[in-house]
Amino acid sequence: MNINELLERPINELSAEEMEAVLNHKRKMETEQQEKEKRAYEAERDSDMGELIALALEVESKSCLLKKLAHAKMEKHQEKLNEYGKIRSNSKGGFTLMHSDKTIRIKRRRDTQPTWDERSTKALELIHAFLYDTVKKRDRDLFEMLIGFLVKNKKGDLDYASVMNLLSHETRFDDPRWKEGLRLLKQSYSNFLKGYQYDFEKQNEEGKFERIELNFSAL
Repeated sequence: MNINELLERPINELSAEEMEAVLNHKRKMETEQQEKEKRAYEAERDSDMGELIALALEVESKSCLLKKLAHAKMEKHQEKLNEYGKIRSNSKGGFTLMHSDKTIRIKRRRDTQPTWDERSTKALELIHAFLYDTVKKRDRDLFEMLIGFLVKNKKGDLDYASVMNLLSHETRFDDPRWKEGLRLLKQSYSNFLKGYQYDFEKQNEEGKFERIELNFSAL
């Protein structure tokens, strides 16, 4: 019998075999509907993803072009400024270009990574020994402050600002371990230039400069 005819009949009039046929038909229809919904979802998902990825690739390409172009042009203008004597010869590359109408400007900043070599290990040993043996017994608050400057970050590196704070207390003690430790710490320091960062800025309605956001998460 035709399945459509079975679906139109009251369920109490169906035989066991006919009821099984109806149930199988419904299961098949549900499976087909689920498959249809799945295909529709995946098609819409893939279309949206394709659109977003294509745009992301375009933005990435333009961002690379922008950085290369910015570096080339800022290098050109730094050389011209050096020739004109309007920038110190010992400049390390960070400077700002201002448009004639004073509404836009470009800043170039050095992106550096402070590092400490193997001498810092010995330096920390000496400084810790002095602080624990001497300062901790005399002035607990001072000890906590100074030892706090030597805490390393998650990468196991010393924090530049904290080390500078520690060095500002260099003349506080005359202990040989303190003096030698700070000397080694200073000698172990170097600053690695990773590259340059660029800020593109424009004036807002209040006349203040604000950055043109190129960082996706900052928008």
